[in-house]
Amino acid sequence: MNTWFGSKVSTQRALIVDDSEVLRRLIEMCLKPAGFEIATAESGSEALRVAADYAPDLVILDIGLPDMTGWDVLEALRSAPATAESKILILSGYEEAHSEAKRLGADAALVKPFRNDELRSLAIDLAGPRLTEASPA
Repeated sequence: MNTWFGSKVSTQRALIVDDSEVLRRLIEMCLKPAGFEIATAESGSEALRVAADYAPDLVILDIGLPDMTGWDVLEALRSAPATAESKILILSGYEEAHSEAKRLGADAALVKPFRNDELRSLAIDLAGPRLTEASPA
Protein backbone atom coordinates (compact mmCIF):
# COMPACT_ATOMS: atom_id res chain seq x y z
CA MET A 1 0.00 0.00 0.00
CA ASN A 2 1.35 3.45 -0.96
CA THR A 3 0.41 7.00 0.06
CA TRP A 4 -1.11 9.45 -2.40
CA PHE A 5 -2.04 13.00 -1.32
CA GLY A 6 -2.47 11.97 2.31
CA SER A 7 -4.62 8.93 1.56
CA LYS A 8 -3.65 5.29 1.47
CA VAL A 9 -3.60 3.81 -1.98
CA SER A 10 -3.98 0.07 -2.45
CA THR A 11 -2.31 -1.77 -5.29
CA GLN A 12 -4.30 -1.90 -8.51
CA ARG A 13 -4.85 -5.34 -10.02
CA ALA A 14 -4.27 -5.92 -13.72
CA LEU A 15 -5.12 -9.01 -15.76
CA ILE A 16 -3.08 -9.40 -18.94
CA VAL A 17 -4.75 -11.59 -21.56
CA ASP A 18 -2.65 -12.52 -24.59
CA ASP A 19 -1.69 -15.80 -26.23
CA SER A 20 1.92 -14.63 -26.58
CA GLU A 21 4.00 -15.35 -23.49
CA VAL A 22 6.57 -12.80 -24.65
CA LEU A 23 3.96 -10.06 -24.87
CA ARG A 24 2.42 -10.99 -21.50
CA ARG A 25 5.88 -10.72 -19.90
CA LEU A 26 6.63 -7.43 -21.66
CA ILE A 27 3.36 -5.89 -20.43
CA GLU A 28 3.97 -7.26 -16.94
CA MET A 29 7.47 -5.72 -16.86
CA CYS A 30 5.96 -2.45 -18.05
CA LEU A 31 3.23 -2.30 -15.37
CA LYS A 32 4.93 -3.72 -12.26
CA PRO A 33 7.12 -0.63 -11.71
CA ALA A 34 3.90 1.44 -11.72
CA GLY A 35 2.69 -0.60 -8.75
CA PHE A 36 0.28 -2.98 -10.45
CA GLU A 37 -0.31 -6.48 -9.08
CA ILE A 38 -0.41 -8.77 -12.14
CA ALA A 39 -2.28 -11.90 -13.18
CA THR A 40 -2.05 -13.39 -16.67
CA ALA A 41 -4.07 -15.60 -18.97
CA GLU A 42 -3.24 -17.03 -22.40
CA SER A 43 -6.78 -17.77 -23.61
CA GLY A 44 -10.27 -16.35 -23.32
CA SER A 45 -11.61 -19.17 -21.18
CA GLU A 46 -8.64 -18.91 -18.81
CA ALA A 47 -9.13 -15.12 -18.64
CA LEU A 48 -12.75 -15.52 -17.59
CA ARG A 49 -11.82 -18.03 -14.86
CA VAL A 50 -8.99 -15.86 -13.53
CA ALA A 51 -11.07 -12.67 -13.69
CA ALA A 52 -13.91 -14.21 -11.69
CA ASP A 53 -11.56 -14.91 -8.76
CA TYR A 54 -9.11 -12.02 -9.18
CA ALA A 55 -11.60 -9.14 -9.81
CA PRO A 56 -9.07 -6.98 -11.69
CA ASP A 57 -9.25 -3.20 -11.80
CA LEU A 58 -7.81 -3.30 -15.32
CA VAL A 59 -7.93 -5.95 -18.04
CA ILE A 60 -5.49 -5.68 -20.93
CA LEU A 61 -7.08 -7.81 -23.60
CA ASP A 62 -5.75 -9.04 -26.93
CA ILE A 63 -8.35 -9.59 -29.65
CA GLY A 64 -6.70 -12.65 -31.26
CA LEU A 65 -6.98 -15.47 -28.74
CA PRO A 66 -6.84 -19.21 -29.49
CA ASP A 67 -10.23 -20.32 -28.13
CA MET A 68 -12.50 -17.28 -28.48
CA THR A 69 -12.23 -13.72 -29.72
CA GLY A 70 -11.28 -10.87 -27.45
CA TRP A 71 -14.65 -9.34 -28.37
CA ASP A 72 -16.41 -12.36 -26.83
CA VAL A 73 -14.23 -12.06 -23.72
CA LEU A 74 -15.03 -8.34 -23.51
CA GLU A 75 -18.76 -9.07 -23.62
CA ALA A 76 -18.47 -11.77 -20.94
CA LEU A 77 -16.35 -9.51 -18.69
CA ARG A 78 -18.85 -6.67 -18.97
CA SER A 79 -21.71 -8.96 -17.90
CA ALA A 80 -19.90 -10.69 -15.00
CA PRO A 81 -20.33 -9.18 -11.51
CA ALA A 82 -16.61 -9.43 -10.63
CA THR A 83 -15.54 -7.46 -13.72
CA ALA A 84 -18.51 -5.29 -14.65
CA GLU A 85 -16.66 -2.20 -13.35
CA SER A 86 -13.17 -3.23 -14.51
CA LYS A 87 -11.50 -0.94 -17.01
CA ILE A 88 -10.76 -2.78 -20.24
CA LEU A 89 -7.93 -1.90 -22.60
CA ILE A 90 -8.02 -3.66 -25.97
CA LEU A 91 -4.78 -4.52 -27.78
CA SER A 92 -4.92 -5.13 -31.50
CA GLY A 93 -2.69 -5.01 -34.52
CA TYR A 94 -5.43 -3.15 -36.43
CA GLU A 95 -6.26 0.55 -36.17
CA GLU A 96 -9.93 -0.25 -36.96
CA ALA A 97 -10.20 -2.04 -33.62
CA HIS A 98 -10.42 1.34 -31.84
CA SER A 99 -13.95 2.09 -33.02
CA GLU A 100 -15.09 -1.50 -32.49
CA ALA A 101 -13.58 -1.51 -28.98
CA LYS A 102 -15.50 1.62 -27.98
CA ARG A 103 -18.71 0.34 -29.57
CA LEU A 104 -18.50 -2.91 -27.59
CA GLY A 105 -17.78 -1.27 -24.25
CA ALA A 106 -14.01 -1.17 -23.90
CA ASP A 107 -12.54 1.85 -22.15
CA ALA A 108 -9.58 2.26 -24.51
CA ALA A 109 -7.60 0.57 -27.27
CA LEU A 110 -3.95 0.48 -28.31
CA VAL A 111 -2.52 -0.64 -31.61
CA LYS A 112 0.35 -3.15 -31.47
CA PRO A 113 3.22 -2.55 -31.51
CA PHE A 114 2.93 0.07 -28.77
CA ARG A 115 5.48 2.05 -26.80
CA ASN A 116 5.98 0.84 -23.22
CA ASP A 117 5.59 4.34 -21.76
CA GLU A 118 2.35 4.80 -23.72
CA LEU A 119 0.91 1.56 -22.33
CA ARG A 120 2.01 2.34 -18.77
CA SER A 121 0.57 5.85 -18.88
CA LEU A 122 -2.74 4.67 -20.31
CA ALA A 123 -2.99 1.84 -17.77
CA ILE A 124 -2.38 4.26 -14.90
CA ASP A 125 -4.94 6.71 -16.28
CA LEU A 126 -7.55 3.97 -16.69
CA ALA A 127 -7.04 2.23 -13.36
CA GLY A 128 -6.21 5.35 -11.38
CA PRO A 129 -5.28 5.23 -7.73
CA ARG A 130 -7.62 3.33 -5.43
CA LEU A 131 -8.07 5.47 -2.34
CA THR A 132 -8.96 3.57 0.81
CA GLU A 133 -8.88 5.44 4.08
CA ALA A 134 -7.90 9.06 4.49
CA SER A 135 -4.97 9.81 6.76
CA PRO A 136 -5.52 12.38 9.50
CA ALA A 137 -4.41 15.86 8.48
